Amino acid sequence: MRRLLALTKKEFLQLSRDRLTLRMIVMLPIMQTLIFGYAINYDVKHLRTIVLDESRSFESRELVAKLSASEYFNIVGHAASLNEIGHALDADAASVGLVVDRNYGKNLHQGVPARAFLVVNASDTTTANQAMSIGSGIANGLSIQLLARRAGWREKSLPVDLRLRPWYNPEMKTATFIIPGLVAIILTFSLIQFTASAIVRERERGTLEQLQVTPVTRIELILGKIVPFLLIGFFQFTTVLLLMRYLFGIPIRGSVPELYFVGFLFIAAVLGLGMFISTVAKTQMQAMQMSTFVLLPFVFLSGYVFPIDGMPKIFQLLTHVIPAKYFIQVMRGLVLRGATLRELWQPTLLLTVFTLTIIGLAVLRFKKTTD
Repeated sequence: MRRLLALTKKEFLQLSRDRLTLRMIVMLPIMQTLIFGYAINYDVKHLRTIVLDESRSFESRELVAKLSASEYFNIVGHAASLNEIGHALDADAASVGLVVDRNYGKNLHQGVPARAFLVVNASDTTTANQAMSIGSGIANGLSIQLLARRAGWREKSLPVDLRLRPWYNPEMKTATFIIPGLVAIILTFSLIQFTASAIVRERERGTLEQLQVTPVTRIELILGKIVPFLLIGFFQFTTVLLLMRYLFGIPIRGSVPELYFVGFLFIAAVLGLGMFISTVAKTQMQAMQMSTFVLLPFVFLSGYVFPIDGMPKIFQLLTHVIPAKYFIQVMRGLVLRGATLRELWQPTLLLTVFTLTIIGLAVLRFKKTTD
């Protein structure tokens, strides 16, 4: 234990001399939480819309007014031709173009389909899907109202009253979905790079040769490297949780001690992975490159950005070796749904197995030599 404490103290002394790393430890989780929490927003509103109204009727103006009142479409101008709409989309002066047929109003009165179409810039698929979904919803609403009046339906409610109740995120805020998973990305991004160069740095500086003549064991050396960064990980974990709770107003519905227990497992897993990389890499540059290579699967195959169920089968299989997947599942369960670890036992168990395995591999792979 005394040797372990001495190694831990040595790591803290090295960190205290590296002012840039200390600033990154403090500022990185704050900056990333603010940027991701505010900048990432799947609920796109106020889409710049240009209108070509060839009908110029009361009914066409009602359609335009419905689009504008939804807050998803912001009418920025009117076009005289379809070519003008094309030029506006090409120049990025608008994202959406609405074209109303000249017989739109007359066809409505005659009881035949009244045509209009929405031109959407689909180079941004998120914006395009949002625009098409909202536009279709508004058109369907107008159609239902018109058909109900013609059918003589006198009730205020529609014949089928299907009411929607979104649980756990009733306001459908993107930040509520993003930030609990963001914890995994921030911890991975910072801790894996710090620890990946730990053993390599000792080798390059020659201090590994000095440790070679001491009675320090492999396990003590690995733990001596991990413990300081484990405390740093808890600091960053707590920082993000505080920002999530008090800045973005996302309550923690589950148990806080259980949350920290799972946080400990994931931090240890990331540190063990970083240590394993440091035992493989020969130089700090190699360690940084390998850690960057590992970061990409953590982001894209963890379910943080893209739903796992929508991935091809081969990539769904690859997600089973990504610890961030299990941590994000547990985080969203504890924070958003108020679940317990008893209900989330399977991802918790798999995260525990990964943590013990990767730390064991790092210990076995490490050789207290300068080779």
